Amino acid sequence: MGVDVRVVRKESRRRVTEVGVVPDGAGVFSALLERVNHPLLNRIDPYGYRELGAVDMSDFVAALDAVGAEGRHFDDLRALAAVCAADRSLTMEFLGD
Repeated sequence: MGVDVRVVRKESRRRVTEVGVVPDGAGVFSALLERVNHPLLNRIDPYGYRELGAVDMSDFVAALDAVGAEGRHFDDLRALAAVCAADRSLTMEFLGD
């Protein structure tokens, strides 16, 4: 169980192009969400869906930094956030189990 994170471009209501993904098969990100208390991270439901826009990416990265999220998984999330931040037509989706 985990929270997979993907960056997408919504071409239309039904058509979505996936730009990048960081799967959370080991539950690393979901475990972080369960253990920390941070306003932005608290908005992400480990069992549901949440979407953040490109303008939210600096706050997302700052939240990861604030709670001391370290390791390859979180480096991959930061890199994906940088991709999303560079293009306002992209959104980051959090897909909980």
